[in-house]
Amino acid sequence: MSFSSIESAAVLSCPPSDNRHNDSFLQQQQQRQQSSQSSSSSVQVAVRIRPFLPNEPSQRCIHIVPNHHTTSSRSSSCSSSSCTVQIGHETLTSPGGSIASVGVNKSFVFDKAFSPETKQKHIFQTCIEPLVGACLSGYNATVLAYGQTGSGKTYTILGPSTEGIFAEDGVNATQAGVIPRALRDLFDKLETIKKNSRRRGSVDKDDEEDVVVEVDSSSMEDGSCSTTKGGSDKPYQYEVRVQFLELYGEEIRDLLNSSGNKLVIRDGGGGLEPEVIGASEVKVNSAEEALLCLMRGTLRRVTGATAMNSESSRSHAIMTVIVEQTTVLRPGSAGSVVSAGSDSVIGNDGMMGRTSSSGGENTDIETKRSKFHFVDLAGSERQKRSLAQGQRLKEGIDINKGLLVLGNVISALGDPKKQGKVFVPYRDSKLTRLLKGSLGGNHKTLMIACVSPSSINMEESLNCLRYANRAKNIQNNAVINLDAGSKLVADLRLQIQALARELLEYQEKSGDYSSKVFKIDVLRSLANGVDSSNMNFGAATEMLNTFSTKKTEVDEEIIMRFKVEI
Repeated sequence: MSFSSIESAAVLSCPPSDNRHNDSFLQQQQQRQQSSQSSSSSVQVAVRIRPFLPNEPSQRCIHIVPNHHTTSSRSSSCSSSSCTVQIGHETLTSPGGSIASVGVNKSFVFDKAFSPETKQKHIFQTCIEPLVGACLSGYNATVLAYGQTGSGKTYTILGPSTEGIFAEDGVNATQAGVIPRALRDLFDKLETIKKNSRRRGSVDKDDEEDVVVEVDSSSMEDGSCSTTKGGSDKPYQYEVRVQFLELYGEEIRDLLNSSGNKLVIRDGGGGLEPEVIGASEVKVNSAEEALLCLMRGTLRRVTGATAMNSESSRSHAIMTVIVEQTTVLRPGSAGSVVSAGSDSVIGNDGMMGRTSSSGGENTDIETKRSKFHFVDLAGSERQKRSLAQGQRLKEGIDINKGLLVLGNVISALGDPKKQGKVFVPYRDSKLTRLLKGSLGGNHKTLMIACVSPSSINMEESLNCLRYANRAKNIQNNAVINLDAGSKLVADLRLQIQALARELLEYQEKSGDYSSKVFKIDVLRSLANGVDSSNMNFGAATEMLNTFSTKKTEVDEEIIMRFKVEI
């Protein structure tokens, strides 16, 4: 799936304030029908070339070759669907992707390519922002930075220093990495959805009776809004939690908790992703609180100096942002209060919903729970170049072992000759177990391959491109993550819609529109997926049973006539 496709699939459902209730409900029903469909897509790969360092040869071995989508500069970035990255001397181009070529028969196709002059903001807007929208739509997402040590992975993910995490203007703000920008964008969009939901709810209720909207400061902090008289007190609310883990060697550490408790990975059953038992999840109410957690975890991460990188990351880091959104699809009776944590139950009318604390009519609630992984992998390194000794040497060995297993997993998933024929060794490393959902699972995944332009690093850059070339062939199966109750309600509504269409067709053929339960306008609304809150569900059930019996009698009569004629 292209990035444009991801953007179109991640459009925020913020109806305008002048929508009528039926129109907005029809849109929500269509979204629920689409949510049952999966989004199969390959892992997206972007290549980023870092600038030259002062202590390395300035002979360039890798270039972005211009085409009709780019400027005439040889080092210009390429964000289109057709651009060329040249490494070595020979260049091969192909429409439909970015290409890096080495030697005579080596070529690699990628989705995006960024030159050393590319700004952090451009990378975020091109690659990351669509994934933020997809996460808000209920999809899981992952951004994975890979490359040799000193290739710019941490700079891309975090920024040049921790000072730029909270910066909103100036040089530090322009150099902020993927995570600070994504957190701010995430909360901005969540607030937009909340405001549109509150505005839409007020307009819908004004059509029926006067409504008083009350905004409580404590509820605003956790992303909720409240109304009284005429429906649910919180038409939309959200909760965001963050988790920050470090994989040092084969030891998992919680960067947000200094207790030092041992963390273990437990595999999830039924296709669920593995989870880390004992890891803390910190609830955050704003982007500033999330950035504070990012700062705390970054300062606790293990770093060290080598001959290749003065601030080399000696561990893999995974920051996870968990977003849970609760939307009231059909308000209950007047004065009802909906609890976001209540269980789904079957009401007296036979409909699935969640009960109100005041004992009113059940209210349909849709809950989406998605997560966004930000992965900063430690860089691969060679001892003869890093000159690592003692503990640094042991750390480098552990890093390379984990990356080797990651390469084996990528090869098993991405090689067309091996797909479905070989065992995928997820369990050979804790790193690959943690990334199981991102590689071949229920995630929209982007890999940013960071490479050096210097000829002295040409071999490492080539290995990085080979990794990325395998990764782009991995097929993920991302689906919108709805809770079990929401899925069941969606299935039941599809059945009601099918029955309504069949009953409408029967009435139109017979010319009998005398039903006291199913008025023709109500029936047409149900057939189009729009709910009717004024329907007598007990009488409707009896009517459906009568219709089913009548249909059976008519079918039997047709069969008997056919036999007599024969």
